[in-house]
Amino acid sequence: MTPPFVDLGIHHRPQDLSDRIAIGFTKTLRWCADTFFAKRYGHRAVVLETVAAVPGMVGATITHLACLRRICDDKGWIKTLMDEAENERMHLMTFVEVSKPTLFERAVIMGVQWVFYLFFFGLYLVSSKTAHRVVGYFEEEAVISYTH
Repeated sequence: MTPPFVDLGIHHRPQDLSDRIAIGFTKTLRWCADTFFAKRYGHRAVVLETVAAVPGMVGATITHLACLRRICDDKGWIKTLMDEAENERMHLMTFVEVSKPTLFERAVIMGVQWVFYLFFFGLYLVSSKTAHRVVGYFEEEAVISYTH
């Protein structure tokens, strides 16, 4: 059985300032994870999955609050976003079992998660377009990272 071909050259090119901010932020986070965890791929995956779970949770929270304010139906988006956050959490649990992060690494993960949650929540409130583009670039980086 041959592995499927994945074209890593497919990339959403930045169109405007929002896209440039999103890709710059994504590349910066990728560089930090690559530098801090180097060749410890399991540990790096733990941090990536921790961060990957945040956008779904933030989106669900903001959608929930908006629906409460507007007294309207969410058309199933809150559950969808929460399911995505839960899916990422399950990936995290798998990688934690594989990599067995140290107490220090767990502290770093907690700090990264809090900082990223607060940053992403603020970003989503200021520019949901940029926040969505960040998630898109995160997914591109995940495909590249896990393929390699």
